[in-house]
Amino acid sequence: MITEDLNEKIIRKGEEFFFSIQGESTSVFNKSRWIGKVMDWAMCNEDFKVRLFRFVDVFPYLNTGSMLTEHIKEYFGKDEQSVPAVLKWGAKSSGIAGNLGASVLNKAIAFNMKEMAKQFIVGEGAKDTIRNLTKMRAEGFTFVIDILDEDEAEEYVDAYIELLENLKGVRKEWTAIDAGDGNPDMDWGHSPKVNIAVKPSALYSQAKSRNFEGTVEKFYMRMKRILEKVIELDGYLCIDMESYKYKDITIEMYKRLRLEFSDYPYLGVVLQSYLKETDDDLAELIKWAKKKEVELSIRLVKGAYWDYETVLSKQMGWENPLYLKKAESDAAFERHAQIILQNHDLCHLACASHNIRSISAVMEMAEELGVPESRYEFQVLYGMAEPVRKGLKNIEKRIRLYAPYGDMIPGMAYLVRRLLENTSNDSFLRQTFAEGGEIKKLLRNPEETLAES
Repeated sequence: MITEDLNEKIIRKGEEFFFSIQGESTSVFNKSRWIGKVMDWAMCNEDFKVRLFRFVDVFPYLNTGSMLTEHIKEYFGKDEQSVPAVLKWGAKSSGIAGNLGASVLNKAIAFNMKEMAKQFIVGEGAKDTIRNLTKMRAEGFTFVIDILDEDEAEEYVDAYIELLENLKGVRKEWTAIDAGDGNPDMDWGHSPKVNIAVKPSALYSQAKSRNFEGTVEKFYMRMKRILEKVIELDGYLCIDMESYKYKDITIEMYKRLRLEFSDYPYLGVVLQSYLKETDDDLAELIKWAKKKEVELSIRLVKGAYWDYETVLSKQMGWENPLYLKKAESDAAFERHAQIILQNHDLCHLACASHNIRSISAVMEMAEELGVPESRYEFQVLYGMAEPVRKGLKNIEKRIRLYAPYGDMIPGMAYLVRRLLENTSNDSFLRQTFAEGGEIKKLLRNPEETLAES
């Protein structure tokens, strides 16, 4: 539990954090750029937001000018007057009915869409990705790469193997970041330079929760191939958590890999604090690890599939597995982080959040519990929350950027989730950097918010 004394320390830490990034802004809400203009429109107009996200999702498949024109008309209007001005930014045409008008508008929108994707995706090919990762490291940030889904499971595995092979040589050229008195070949003196995340559902196209054992086995065999390559590089592999239907399958696969490679500590799994079952899952996982005498590494997130899970639950007549109030997820995140930190002899925590209250809570809980720096780190998404990552780098040093890489088609699904997340009314980034929310309110204990709701 967060005591009154600890909560006061968290608030003071949060105030210091806000002060350290005073005057900073995030590019996502920068209205001098197209993405900032689009985000502003989306936050002000729910109908436009829905249309935009549907368009973003299909955009990679619109491979001819006529297809793009037809979809612009379908989603945004039949003539120029009905097309929002923000979509015409960069186009000097006076209409979309004629060929010239359509061509100019198409080029402007296509260019802006691709530039927006580049904001969140570190590269479409290995060469570009490695160049951007090298630049990232030169700025003092470590990374975790997530390859956006390939069409086939074997192609997905091969893509990771190829990427890791490309990183094999270049990682030796990278100077370790802030190694201090620790291992001179490891970031922060204890962490692998190469860090990847893998989505289990991409490993088996026929994955089904009702075929539990069969799906676990398929996930396991392909994930094992990737892990063996990661071990060649002395790297780190994090198993992502996706939709609720794969949760138990993912945890079971992680356990089996954790046991088979019990001597290799750099294998982690994601837990989502917006799931009501995570309290029990975390307790069971820690109990299991103590019994098996293995270490755990947990990337703690709040969760990015809220809209999908909520809609699916309504359609199927199921009880929603998620907390419905933001304060509930925020409180759960602090609760789960505290439990992981209390078990730091066994657990490593990757705090994945842009929320300054959540980040400050982890900092102060770690301080109070005497957790060594090697047992926890912080992660934010590539292309977002630049002030937050800057503040973390200045204060804690151990900051990792979660960087998706791959083709635009699967990348757009990722982009839609990020845009939904950051334009929601409850988004911490929106409240902080777009709406200038009151710091006192942003740093309030979520348990207090819940008590009054």
